[in-house]
Amino acid sequence: MNQAMRNASGAKLVTRGLRVYYGGREALRGVSLAVPDRSVTALIGPSGCGKSTFLRALNRMHDLRHGVRVEGRILLDGLPVERLPPEELRRRIGMVFQRPNPFPMSIFQNVAFGPALLGVRGPELERIVRSALQRAALWSEVKDRLHQHAGGLSGGQQQRLCLARALAVEPEVLLLDEPCSALDPAATDEVERLIAELRGAMAIVLVTHSLDQARRLADRVAFFQDGRLVEEGPAEEVLQRPRQPETRRFLERSDWHGICRGNRGRQGE
Repeated sequence: MNQAMRNASGAKLVTRGLRVYYGGREALRGVSLAVPDRSVTALIGPSGCGKSTFLRALNRMHDLRHGVRVEGRILLDGLPVERLPPEELRRRIGMVFQRPNPFPMSIFQNVAFGPALLGVRGPELERIVRSALQRAALWSEVKDRLHQHAGGLSGGQQQRLCLARALAVEPEVLLLDEPCSALDPAATDEVERLIAELRGAMAIVLVTHSLDQARRLADRVAFFQDGRLVEEGPAEEVLQRPRQPETRRFLERSDWHGICRGNRGRQGE
């Protein structure tokens, strides 16, 4: 029994033998991983190694893409995710993408969108919007322009708005796909501070190309390569004392160290 299986008891989210195919190409090769609750699990690895593919599989985003096939098990609190209606699954497992993607509507409507779909109205909806914006450290910046178009916000504000939108429906798991890659250092600091605060309330899975970010935020780290999960464990152990030679080679590569020195613009899967 591998380490992921031993750690699965009590985990918030578990994958078992997860495989993803894009047409005939196998992009994810039998990944088994347990994600603990109230913690940050960082996914690291070279571009194209399967990190984002894995992340999107967790809340069945691949269901929306033609020609993508998913095999294996994904369990949320022990329940296979395919048994959950998509809208319930994506309420319980929220996602924030690499680049800010606010809806083409007002700031208020962006945050209210999910709760309104669930039937929340009136003062309660206003309370939820305010609370989510406060948790995303955005309320003081937008409280006087809630009904203005969200496109007028800066890039960092838009990303925090997307975080507020996800938080408004009280997710149990938050998936973050390189949420700081398109942000300047100041905006990155704000988002990282928010992630650190949220770790006590939910399970967070973070795709990152920054070793420094993984060190700052992660409780656990999973290293992917060629669609495989090569190694996972406590962040300090994986980043400082990796067991697998593939992990050691990756961490020693000069281009990886270049990324760690602040190249936040790299794209990857």
